[in-house]
Amino acid sequence: MNLNAAFTSTAEQNSLALWALVVLLLPLVAGVLLLVTGRKLPRQGDWLSIGATGLSFLLALYLFFQVWEMPVVHVVQNWFGLAGAGSNTFAFTIGIYLDNLAVLMLVIVTFISLLVQVFSVIYMHGEWRYHQYFGYLGIFTFSMLGIILADNLLLLFVFWELVGFSSYLLIGFWYEKDSAGRAGKKAFLFNRVGDIGFLLGIFLFYTYFQTFDLVILKNAVAGGINQGAAFLFPASVAGNSSVTLSYSLLTLAGLGIFCGCVGKSAQFPLQVWLPDAMEGPTPVSSLIHAATMVAAGVYLLARCFPFFTEDALLVISIIGALTALLGALAATAQYDIKKILAFSTISQLGYMVMGMGVGAHDASLLHLVTHAFFKASLFLNAGIIIHAMHHAAHELADEHSDVQDIRNMGGFRKILPLTFYAYIPAAAALVGLPLFSGFLSKDAILTGAWAWAGFKSLNGNYLYYLVPLFAFGSVLLTGFYMARHCFYIFFGHSKLYQAPTLLRASKTTETSGWLLVPVAVLAILSLAFFFSFNPFSYAGSWVMQGLSWQKLLFGQPGLSADLLPAITAYLHEAAYISLATAVLSVLLAVGGLWLGWLNYKSARRGGILTTAAPASSFGRLAYHHFYLDAFYEKVIINPFMRLTGRVAAFDNYFIDYSLNTFAKIMVVLAKLISWGDRWLVDGTIHLVVKVAGFVGKLGRFMQNGKVQTYYIFSVLGLILLVLYILAF
Repeated sequence: MNLNAAFTSTAEQNSLALWALVVLLLPLVAGVLLLVTGRKLPRQGDWLSIGATGLSFLLALYLFFQVWEMPVVHVVQNWFGLAGAGSNTFAFTIGIYLDNLAVLMLVIVTFISLLVQVFSVIYMHGEWRYHQYFGYLGIFTFSMLGIILADNLLLLFVFWELVGFSSYLLIGFWYEKDSAGRAGKKAFLFNRVGDIGFLLGIFLFYTYFQTFDLVILKNAVAGGINQGAAFLFPASVAGNSSVTLSYSLLTLAGLGIFCGCVGKSAQFPLQVWLPDAMEGPTPVSSLIHAATMVAAGVYLLARCFPFFTEDALLVISIIGALTALLGALAATAQYDIKKILAFSTISQLGYMVMGMGVGAHDASLLHLVTHAFFKASLFLNAGIIIHAMHHAAHELADEHSDVQDIRNMGGFRKILPLTFYAYIPAAAALVGLPLFSGFLSKDAILTGAWAWAGFKSLNGNYLYYLVPLFAFGSVLLTGFYMARHCFYIFFGHSKLYQAPTLLRASKTTETSGWLLVPVAVLAILSLAFFFSFNPFSYAGSWVMQGLSWQKLLFGQPGLSADLLPAITAYLHEAAYISLATAVLSVLLAVGGLWLGWLNYKSARRGGILTTAAPASSFGRLAYHHFYLDAFYEKVIINPFMRLTGRVAAFDNYFIDYSLNTFAKIMVVLAKLISWGDRWLVDGTIHLVVKVAGFVGKLGRFMQNGKVQTYYIFSVLGLILLVLYILAF
């Protein structure tokens, strides 16, 4: 399909691209102004950041209504060029790409960023670097918007790295705490590990196709002719001759792209940075976990989906399913209110990645959208609760109790009722209960995974069913840890602060409206009605229809061209899968809630310890995140530190010592040469000069022009001559 045939007129494209550029630059301009002059502005400029992001959101809405279900907008400009061998010139372009996915993500990112900034006005009030916080948020939002709008892999990678840098600034915002500084560095370094693979994948594609442009690359892989173990691409794609690439090389390149997702979206085995990222301010956690940093990996998979072979997609599905299960298991053993949600995010990201791997492309994107709203709501609600606990601890001068431990909470259902009512819809959406958004998206992914396993196992290999099995197991665990989470926080009574006046803003006011309005809006958006007119069926979702692979990929799945149509056909034939999936997922979710209630009752009766890890061996294993951090520390970090220590010692005691000794010898030799130069060379020259000067002076004395002098010397000469004759 010729994509240019679907484009609007050039004038319309340029106009929409210009507005998209304004959406991109507004947060950046506000962020830079706040970093430079924010301290001098009224209220340290928070209004500037909120206003710029709000305007970006309104413009994003305008673009959404202009582009949704309309022709793609793609505007390209020359960026720079490099001279190659002979007369070849490598041209690099920069452009804006707007389709259904891009405009929807623009709305989500700007909207949630706006709500987070409104929430932060109260939550971060009193911070001495208040203006810097809002400045960092602006740069972070700009970076994510750049990823969404980029039309080529090189430009996308530039913004990808900017997201990593700005997240480092936000996660380590409270750098006065050692834990926050370490968390920021950990997130930055683990993301760089994944980005190495991402960069190699980009270079592999560029090496053979001579372009970073996503549209050209999609056309290229769509036009590839499958020749068994290789793909033949036409001459128009790469130079003067057709290019044949091995299937293995294309799989490797696709997995390189996936490495970027593994780092950014916290997939196994690089997911260990995300729980520690909770050291940042809670609104930052909400923004990172909802629609920006961690969502970037899934967005990357959607953009690059045509570049993945079936084997690459198999690896992606396995990694996603394993991450979903491990994240859910770890969440069941946590007690920190934010870490439970952090491990939940890891699990939900695993669902999305698994959905991409099993070919449920649209279902994965639907879950990306729904998860953005209900997870942002959960984190901001957690922020209200933490804010209340900190207030009580401050009033009582309690510096020792952990105000984020859910075992120290309780009774907030009556103390903070509005927070409770905003929390429940988001929690229900996360669990996947009917009438809530998470039910639609999870059901779609689970159905896709089951259909994929059924299709792939037609050859008799039933191991493919492990992927949906892990996913269904995660549903049960999600119900368990969210029930446990909610019961500890909202029911019973607090072991530390039971007086409501300590936890509320006042007797009549629960908390500030700046905190309540964002969570209320997000709670409403956790309902299924906003995503499908039939809240029990994902098939009728306007998001699913607009983000289908047929529309986003123009009916060309790329290197896995046979997979998606075949799974779609299999699902139509096995219609029972959709109903069975919905029933089973609801039963598992309800079962998890019931188990969570039993666990809560048992713990309350037994008198819980607020400082100890779980007593069981598996509980401790899950509590410590399966000791992945310890594994990395012992297997990679400690050996590397020992190696660097030895290298440093070798450098200090051998290389530096040798260089210093050689330098000293050179200094002594230079001094000897300097002495010889002064006393031998210069001395000889000076002696000759002095002798010549003396002789000259003597001659000048003899030739003074006086007759008497000539007469005396003549007499003396005669006397000497006579004496000489007499002597000899």
